Amino acid sequence: MSNKDMGVIAKNDRELKLYYHPDSRIAKQSIAIAEATKAQKVLINLNEIKLTETQWAELSRLLKKQPSELINTDHPFIKKTLSDHPNLEENQALKVLAKNPEVLMHPIAMRGEKIIEVKGINDLMSLQENDSKDAKLP
Repeated sequence: MSNKDMGVIAKNDRELKLYYHPDSRIAKQSIAIAEATKAQKVLINLNEIKLTETQWAELSRLLKKQPSELINTDHPFIKKTLSDHPNLEENQALKVLAKNPEVLMHPIAMRGEKIIEVKGINDLMSLQENDSKDAKLP
């Protein structure tokens, strides 16, 4: 396995993982907010580190969503290559996410067993540990 590939998705309460594509505005804000936490940060730039279809399936399962629900169907790549209203089967959606992670609708943040889609910067507050010395997020 190359250093550009991720293995199995591990969970750690002391670690804040952020899966993001650098073109996302909310991802840039989320990175800044994540830097305020005392947790160890694992920033996973999906432009540099490719997740496998199995890893995307695991993330969608942990989020309790279908893989197609993680895809921004308004993304130019989707509109150009699929259609204005794509109806993706699970395997198709996993292939799209693995090969074209820029279509990810929202960054995904994980800390221990907690996992969320980051739709707004305040969403990261739900991953703060109550007994930690994490900086209080705005």
